[in-house]
Amino acid sequence: MIELEHVVKNFHADKNSAIHAVNDVSLKINNGEIFGIIGFSGAGKSTLVRCINLLERPDSGSVKIDGVEMTALKPKELYKARTKIGMIFQQFNLMPSRTVLQNVAYPLRNMTREQVRAKVRELLALVDIPDKENAYPSELSGGQKQRVAIARALANDPGILLCDEATSALDPQTTGAILQLLKDLNRKLGLTIVVITHEMEVVKNICRRAAVMDAGKIIESGDVFEIFSSPKHQVTRNFVRTTSNLSKIETLIKDESPMVRLKPGEVMARLVYIHADVSEPLISYASRAFDLEINIILADVEIVAGVMVGGTVVIFNGESERIERAMKYYREKNIRVEVIQDARA
Repeated sequence: MIELEHVVKNFHADKNSAIHAVNDVSLKINNGEIFGIIGFSGAGKSTLVRCINLLERPDSGSVKIDGVEMTALKPKELYKARTKIGMIFQQFNLMPSRTVLQNVAYPLRNMTREQVRAKVRELLALVDIPDKENAYPSELSGGQKQRVAIARALANDPGILLCDEATSALDPQTTGAILQLLKDLNRKLGLTIVVITHEMEVVKNICRRAAVMDAGKIIESGDVFEIFSSPKHQVTRNFVRTTSNLSKIETLIKDESPMVRLKPGEVMARLVYIHADVSEPLISYASRAFDLEINIILADVEIVAGVMVGGTVVIFNGESERIERAMKYYREKNIRVEVIQDARA
C-alpha cells in the first residue's frame, strides 16, 4: 500500500545550514495494517508522514501508494490521489463557526444536499456520535472533537488514514476509546492506518508493526512485540522504559531506598520475559530448585500486540554458585537477565 524509498526532506534555516528532518528513509507499510511511527519530539516523524500525502514534497526519494509514484503526479492528479488519504491531527482542526454536520461535510463535492446529509449521518454513526450533528465544536469534549475529525477524514472513503499525534491532547481514558475506534475502523473498513506518536503506550495498544525514528532516520523497525521485548537501539530502550513499572528501580537506587539495599552476597537483577509464554511459575521453581531466597521488588506484566509480556526485578540471596545456576536457568528459558547490582565478594 505505502512504499517509501530513500526519502529525504531538508529544511533550510539559511543558505549555509540545513535541518535533515527526514534522512534517507525507506519503509513499507502493508495494505490493511495499523503501522506505528514513534519518536521523541524533533525525530522527524510528523515530516515523514506529511511526505506520504506530499503535504511536504521530498527533496529526493520515491513515495508510492498502491504502486503509483506520488512525486510524479501532476497537480490535478495529486489532488485526486489525496482524497483517498485521510488525515487527523492532535488539535482536531475543526472550524468553530460550523456545526458538526458542516465540518464533516466540508470535503464532500458533487453531491446533493440530501446525499451530503445522508453521508454525514452515516459517518457520525460510524464514529458513535450520531446525536451531535447540530452541535458546535465548543460544545464537544476532546474525544468527541476527535471523532468528528475522524468522520471528516473518512468522508471521501479513503484507503489510508494518517494519524499525526491524534491522541496526544486527550486524557488516558479518552485515548483508549479513540484507539479502540481506530481498531474498529481498521477491521470494518479495511483501512490502512499510520499512527505517528511519541507515546509507546499507543503503539503497544494498537499496532502490530512499527518503526522508531531518531534524528530523521529509522533506527529500528519490525514487529511491535519484538521491538518492545528486545529493543536493540538505546532510543528504543528509552521508549520501552517509559511504559514499564520496572524503570522505577533506578529511582529507588538513586534515592537509596531500604527496599533495594543489598546484603553481602546478594544480587539484584532485572528478569525480562522475551517469550510469548509467561505463564510458568519461574520464580517459585527457581527458588525451590536452587535453594535460594528470591525477593520480588518490582513486577510488570502487559499486553503488547495481543501477547502477554512482562518482567520482574528481584534480589537473589544464597550461595554464589546457586545464584549463577538460577540465572543460567532463566536464560535457557529465553528470559533476559540484567544484573543491576552485585554485592558478592
